[in-house]
Amino acid sequence: MGGQKTKKLNEKELGSLYLLSESPLVTDRIIQADEIKDGDITALHESLSNHAPDMALIGLALSGNLLSEKMKSYGREDLTVLATELKYLSVNTAEEVGRIWIDACRYGVATDADIHDMVHQASDILCMFTSLFMDISEVATPEPAIIRGIAACLMYQAEAHADQAVAMIENTQIVENKKQVGARDMIPLPTELQNKTYDNNVVTFTLFDSA
Repeated sequence: MGGQKTKKLNEKELGSLYLLSESPLVTDRIIQADEIKDGDITALHESLSNHAPDMALIGLALSGNLLSEKMKSYGREDLTVLATELKYLSVNTAEEVGRIWIDACRYGVATDADIHDMVHQASDILCMFTSLFMDISEVATPEPAIIRGIAACLMYQAEAHADQAVAMIENTQIVENKKQVGARDMIPLPTELQNKTYDNNVVTFTLFDSA
């Protein structure tokens, strides 16, 4: 993105992205418990659904990195191959998108070119995550259930956010410099998870306002 080498995220910056995106905290909790408990999948969906696509992409990347390590622990070649691919995509995405997001929303130093590139590449990266999480979910059927459950959830959110990213860019092009309405529209939960009680998790700033 932007054709330049990005400055590596430091521990404080990375930690803030974990907290803001929330989904890696939920993913880690599930992995540490080594089982999916009641409400876990709903919590994982909700940790991503209220975000704009840029922060959702960061959350998916950080969660994907955790999931890749768990996948390797099973010692299965089919899972390990996909885990390696997921690790590569997750780390690169977290570093590149996370850096642009931190620079733009915290320090105000990101370049217009970097923001433009990230916004317009987001849907493609989200589609890559969608495809990869779909493959993982299929390979993990019927077991390991924990991998299948997390991957299926992340797949749904990645696909929904990819669609939203495209729609938001098209809307920006139509209204040009006018203020967007609904720039942070919620991604709906799957039908079976609707009508549940949950805490809102909305990140105020989004690079998509500058699309």
